[in-house]
Amino acid sequence: MTTTVSEIETFGPEEFLATMNVPRETLDGLRVYVRVLLDWQERLNLVGQSTIPDLWRRHILDSAQILQHIPDWQTRPRVWADLGTGAGFPGMVLALMGAGHVHLFEKSPRKCQFLRAAAEASGADVSVHEGHSDEFEAGAVDVLVSRACAPLNRLLGLAAPFFGPNSVAYFHKGQNLDDELTEATKYWNMETKIFQSCTDPRGRLIRVKGLRNVR
Repeated sequence: MTTTVSEIETFGPEEFLATMNVPRETLDGLRVYVRVLLDWQERLNLVGQSTIPDLWRRHILDSAQILQHIPDWQTRPRVWADLGTGAGFPGMVLALMGAGHVHLFEKSPRKCQFLRAAAEASGADVSVHEGHSDEFEAGAVDVLVSRACAPLNRLLGLAAPFFGPNSVAYFHKGQNLDDELTEATKYWNMETKIFQSCTDPRGRLIRVKGLRNVR
């Protein structure tokens, strides 16, 4: 990143462009996605209404920040899975950033309709799956992500079938992460690293590697 959010008074598309240093074509795709989201917001509660004035920071940048922890993402695209994607965060943003093909998992049929409409309009490289899928072999997914989906212990249970020896997960978590991690380690062995969110002083990202059941 080249600019800190604290330096920006009003954070919109151009500020995102400066912060993430991406091609303008990437910004164009994200603008289309945001436009479709705001249109569907009138029919579905896709994001909290109070976050819409700050949508580019609260949702777009918050999703994109994962990529600062993957230095070679622009030269080596991955296969991603976004568990409980909701309105497409973070998976749709990552796909539009050019991070690779993203499988979006969402149990709500109406939200899946939105995700397909947004993908078609924006050209995002995604596949939309209604519900949780068992069609993936372990290790077929390089990176798992999730944002505001479930407590960590439950989230790891959803992620475990996708994990292979080289898989890694990045989960957005809030101020209760320490308690969630204490509970999760009763059931899971894993290597973790925690990063401070760049958009929320209370938010953190947890990276998980080597996930396996406690025996």
